[in-house]
Amino acid sequence: MASISKHHLQMLARAAKQRLPRVPFNAGWQHVYRLWQIGETDGAQKQLYLSVNDHQLLRQMAQIDTGLDILALDFDVTRQQMSQQSANEKYANIAPEADYLLLKLAPPLCQGLLAEHDCALRLKVDRAVNLCEQLAINCIMVVENLDSFDNVFQYQFDQSMTKLMERCMVVYRGSHHYSPAGRKHFLGLIDPAKVQVIAFTDLDPAGLMIAHSLDHCQHLVVPQLALSAPATLLALPQINSATDFYKQQRQLAYINETIAAKNNPGEYLGLQPSPLVNRLMPSSSTSDVIDGSKGLAVDWDQLVAWVARYHVSIKQQHMLAKKLILSLLRF
Repeated sequence: MASISKHHLQMLARAAKQRLPRVPFNAGWQHVYRLWQIGETDGAQKQLYLSVNDHQLLRQMAQIDTGLDILALDFDVTRQQMSQQSANEKYANIAPEADYLLLKLAPPLCQGLLAEHDCALRLKVDRAVNLCEQLAINCIMVVENLDSFDNVFQYQFDQSMTKLMERCMVVYRGSHHYSPAGRKHFLGLIDPAKVQVIAFTDLDPAGLMIAHSLDHCQHLVVPQLALSAPATLLALPQINSATDFYKQQRQLAYINETIAAKNNPGEYLGLQPSPLVNRLMPSSSTSDVIDGSKGLAVDWDQLVAWVARYHVSIKQQHMLAKKLILSLLRF
């Protein structure tokens, strides 16, 4: 195994490429000097002087030690690719999970492709991008929680979402054993002009933050009742956890700052009452029925204000347990 780190290699590369006549005799260079005795220190042990021959020797010793040429370093490879050059595959910047993502395809898309329709695929990012083009995918849904990802096709969607889901690829956001890096890489390669990206998260400050920070995402999946009859939604038994809401103040601050920057730098929705909230919360005489011909009159700012004022934290799992109908809300 190599005796010098990635940091040491970068340090050596800078000295060799720039043909530095001297370098600070810091901990990194002291380590290299103890290993190879290349260069000459000054009397105060503050500087290490390097000759042209020393630069060549550093390059040779680094290649013997690590298998890498310090004049042509490239760490932006996978560990498998790095293993072809060096005994230390962990020099690679691309971790094993960073080039993969976990996804599901809508049942109609699985016909002729998969024997089992309700299964997840772990694919390389480039293969997933090719699959999007091959199947003419027009929607990518990013799901926050793994168990909700597993059960995504058991949720109830409204008519327009049901139609959208027919050509949808569902992607797990990533955490723990499934790195978010693969999902981030994947979304960065998607053409937003051809594929719509939507977020399906918990309805709470953390979920709103996740949705807002996803690349190319402009829609959030929410319970239809949150848009048409929020008082009725919160009246459902065991649906909301204010305790969990209070654990998400950092995420709430992020959302508030985002809205303030977009609308009015002096306006801060936060936990304070807002005229947006008053418009969103229906009175007791307000009908719970959505007039489909008029559409939904709720926007992103109103939803955020309602979540903040009424301390809303409704988990994806409860949306399924309560058989809530889900709709799309544009940011």
